[in-house]
Amino acid sequence: MTEIIKKDTDYAMRMLAFLALNDGKSPVAAKKLAKDGEVPEDFAYKILRKLTRAGLAVGTMGSHGGFKLGKAPKDIALLEVVSAVQGDISVRKCCLAKDACPRQGICDISKVLGGLQNNLTGSLKRITLADILKEAQYKK
Repeated sequence: MTEIIKKDTDYAMRMLAFLALNDGKSPVAAKKLAKDGEVPEDFAYKILRKLTRAGLAVGTMGSHGGFKLGKAPKDIALLEVVSAVQGDISVRKCCLAKDACPRQGICDISKVLGGLQNNLTGSLKRITLADILKEAQYKK
């Protein structure tokens, strides 16, 4: 089975959830995020770099450094997290790349898969970190 949401994206969402629960009070150390999110520490650092590059997290250096959310939970779409951590996802290559298939303009399958791609992308855009926190009933 091929997964759409990879393990590293799941880890990223866990760490973002813990940052959201911190309410921006003070930066959270990467070690703490890894431990609380049950993320391997080496992997946590790699994921946090990607989240920071995408503006979803903000890192500060120093003895009181760590990470905070880069945006409000309601403004962090699952699609942004997926894109930051995994890169763009597609149902089929022809759904994203205009010249991926010589039959693209005449292929009925491509039209159906394009609709599926739009539904997938639309759903990932609509689901936010705030929705996930609410649904998961994370407790402070």
